[in-house]
Amino acid sequence: MEDVMLAETIDQYEHLVHLLEDDEYYDASVPVILADREAIEDYWSRLTAEQRARVEAVDALLAQKHKIVAQMLPHPRHTDRRRWWWFLNEGPDVRKRREAA
Repeated sequence: MEDVMLAETIDQYEHLVHLLEDDEYYDASVPVILADREAIEDYWSRLTAEQRARVEAVDALLAQKHKIVAQMLPHPRHTDRRRWWWFLNEGPDVRKRREAA
C-alpha cells in the first residue's frame, strides 16, 4: 500500500468511527471500519508517530462504541486476538487485554 493510500485509510477510519452514532451510517460502515483497521495494522511499521497516535486515539473511541459495533459485527473467522477490533462484541476490555498481552 502506498503511503498516500495508507494516509487516506487512516482518514477514512477516523471519519467512519466518528459516524458510528449516526443511525443512518453505522450499519454500513462497521465492516469498512474493521477492514480499514485491518489494513492499518498490516502496515503499522510504516506509520509515523503522529499517525500511530491518531490511530490509537480512534481505537480508543472505537472500543468505547463497542455496543454499536457488536450489533453489526461481521462474523469472520478471525482467531488472532491481537486484532482486537474483530472481537468488540466481547466488550471494550478486549482492547485492553490485547495491550496487556
